[in-house]
Amino acid sequence: YASGNRLCLGQKAVAEKSNEITAISDLLKLLTVKDCIITIDAMGCQKKIAKAIIDKQADYLLMVKDNQEELKEQVEKVFNLNTKAETEITIDAGHGRIERRTCQVIDNLIFLDGKEEWTSLKSIAKVISERTDKRSGKQSAETRYYITSLPAKPKMIGNAIRSHWAIENNLHWTLDLLFKEDESLKKKGHSALNYNIIVKTALAMIEREISTKASKPQKRKRAALDDEYRSFLLAG
Repeated sequence: YASGNRLCLGQKAVAEKSNEITAISDLLKLLTVKDCIITIDAMGCQKKIAKAIIDKQADYLLMVKDNQEELKEQVEKVFNLNTKAETEITIDAGHGRIERRTCQVIDNLIFLDGKEEWTSLKSIAKVISERTDKRSGKQSAETRYYITSLPAKPKMIGNAIRSHWAIENNLHWTLDLLFKEDESLKKKGHSALNYNIIVKTALAMIEREISTKASKPQKRKRAALDDEYRSFLLAG
């Protein structure tokens, strides 16, 4: 998913008796991602995938969680030892809450055991998200860790991390809202995969249409009822 363009570039179904790790590697082979930043959640934090991204002349930014327990312990250790991390703080107010995000990055990895096993690893990152509910005043905090082939630039890394969530907010949530994808009963053969490709294509057409300020559901309904408007969308 190209977050800046709000466009799904490709997808790969996980085969039977396989897993997402294999599917990610296969999908990377199909894409031209030179000079891009590839962000993947903890499932994709694998040495093989990091190397595949570098081989495609791109950079990786991978979340580190308990599936890489030893790596996570090492990253936490380095942050505990190093108090001179480069830091960027951002504050957002929206959706009924205030969120303060602190992105810290370190490129001095001398105490990170096993760093040589990760191709082109340059920096590690720590993001602390502190949220306050405007109505109730309830506060919560979450800390996440990342490894990356990017230099220690907290603003750039922080922006890339925030952009990663666009696949949930701008793609998956929108597909469910607009096309009720989560309620779909399509299961036979390749019907679910084929339908998913169709609705992603339709969503891209709807989002590209900016001649009206109508909502996405309104545009979809109009396209279903108005032959001329539908032709306009398809031609766009």
